[in-house]
Amino acid sequence: MIDAMPLRIVETTVEEIDAAKEILKRYSDQDLTLVDVVGLRTMSVRRIRSCWSTDFHLSLTGVPLLVHLM
Repeated sequence: MIDAMPLRIVETTVEEIDAAKEILKRYSDQDLTLVDVVGLRTMSVRRIRSCWSTDFHLSLTGVPLLVHLM
């Protein structure tokens, strides 16, 4: 399934990680990881309109999830 998806790997810079930490502070009541907040930041900056994920945290900023449970 992963091979069939149009995935694009993007590099994360130190500056993006620092910016993502602000999201972590904003949602301090959530059990977020650094990967979660970098994902939220990436979706915001790149204006991604939907996210395929089973992690509800990735919908915190309003991006709809396209969930697929096996």
